[in-house]
Amino acid sequence: MSQIAYIQIEDDHPFKCIVPEGLAVHVGDLCVVKIGNINDVGRVVDLSDDGQGESCKNAEVPGVVRCATLQDQAKADETALRSKMALSTCTECAAKHKLNIRLIKVRYSYDRKMLMVVFSSEERVDYRELIKDLSAELHTRIEMKQIGVRDEAGMVGGMGSCGRALCCCTWLKSFESINVKMAKAQRLSLNPVAISGMCGRLKCCLRYEYDQYKDADRDMPRDGERVKCAEGEGCVCGKNILAGKVKLRLEDNKIIEYDVEELRKFR
Repeated sequence: MSQIAYIQIEDDHPFKCIVPEGLAVHVGDLCVVKIGNINDVGRVVDLSDDGQGESCKNAEVPGVVRCATLQDQAKADETALRSKMALSTCTECAAKHKLNIRLIKVRYSYDRKMLMVVFSSEERVDYRELIKDLSAELHTRIEMKQIGVRDEAGMVGGMGSCGRALCCCTWLKSFESINVKMAKAQRLSLNPVAISGMCGRLKCCLRYEYDQYKDADRDMPRDGERVKCAEGEGCVCGKNILAGKVKLRLEDNKIIEYDVEELRKFR
C-alpha cells in the first residue's frame, strides 16, 4: 500500500506526495520530490497510512523520488544561494521596466529548471517583457505569481497585536470574507488601526468569535430598546454580550447594569 507524505518546501504550506512502495521515509527527512516535470526538495512534516495513496495514484499528485543524499543537500544549498543572486537580477529588471511591484520570494526549483517569482502589487501588472529579460539573463523558465496583501503578510511573517505570530503564516490556509459588521457585533473600537492587521486589511480574527457573539446577542434587548427592570423602566445604552449584562439608562439618567436573566422577569 502506497503511503502519503506531507512535504513542506521552505515556509510554504505542506502538500501531499505519494511515497512509492519500498521507500522508507520518516517525519523530518529531507526528500527529493517530483512536481510535474520538475524536481524539488522538501521536508516531511507528516505521514499518513489511511489508504489515500491508492486513490492518489491516478491523480496528478506529486511523488517522492528519494530521500535526499548528501550530494542533494549540497546542491540544494547551492540552489538557495543562486536564488538570492537571482533576486538581485529580478530587482534590477523590474526597475528597468518601471514595474511597481514588491518582490516577495524569488526561488529556483532544486533542478533549476524553473525560477518562481512571487510578487505583490496594488494594480494589475503586465510582466511579459520582464519574463523575456529574465529568461534571457538566467537561462531558465520563469514563472511569475502575483499575490494579494494578505498572502504577502503570510509569506513575510510577523507578530500580531496579540503578541503571537500571524495566523496567516502559521496555520491559516484560506482567507474568509471579513467586514466591519463583525467588529461592530463584538463591540470593538472601529478605529482602523485597532481592527486592521499587518497587511492593512481587517484582522482575520474578527471572524473567529463572530458567530458566538451573534448567537448570544439574539437573547439580549436591542440598543435603544425600552425595557422594564426592578427600578422601573429604562433604555438600553450598552451591553456586555459575553458576560450577558445590559446597561440601562433610567428616567432620572441613572445608569444601572443588569444581568439579562434579571430583565426577563419583568417581560
